[in-house]
Amino acid sequence: MFEPKAHELVWPVKDDKGQELSNVKINLLTMGQHRELSKIHKGKDTDLLRGCISASTGLSTKELKSLVTPDYNTIRDFVLELMHASASTLIAGFDSSADPVLLHSFQGDDGQDKTSYVLRPPTVATTDLMDTHKDEWERTLFISASCSGFSHAELERLSLPDWNLLQERLIDFLEESADFFRQKMLKS
Repeated sequence: MFEPKAHELVWPVKDDKGQELSNVKINLLTMGQHRELSKIHKGKDTDLLRGCISASTGLSTKELKSLVTPDYNTIRDFVLELMHASASTLIAGFDSSADPVLLHSFQGDDGQDKTSYVLRPPTVATTDLMDTHKDEWERTLFISASCSGFSHAELERLSLPDWNLLQERLIDFLEESADFFRQKMLKS
């Protein structure tokens, strides 16, 4: 299970309520949050990054801008690390041959906590159906849902590291030969 990172500010600031802010927690973003922020800040990389930092930390724009640059840089680097990491690099003792365990569980559409999932390789018929979707994002959602069993809404609740791991595995299914998987299965 993921524990939020914390940064002890070297230069504490005042929060929006006038209270001293000396510690900033950095939480995981979900794929859905990132997707929404990307739509809002399309083509504005600095605004997108700051939106992601605000969503990850809970800091308002005003609080974010009051940080001194070295503290901001540390927080920015933590957020970027978590956004680009795969769950496999953040889970101790990760077993690549086992069904994926979620770094950050979430409540599924059925009300149950989702802590893992079974990933199945797509059939040729499934990849043919994927190709009928009109854009890259729709194809990605279709194949992700088809192979993981998650609904589109559940996929949006995946943390970015869990999403990144799912995408890595799906790319392997779509690009690698059977021997690639046979060798992995023999190791386990």
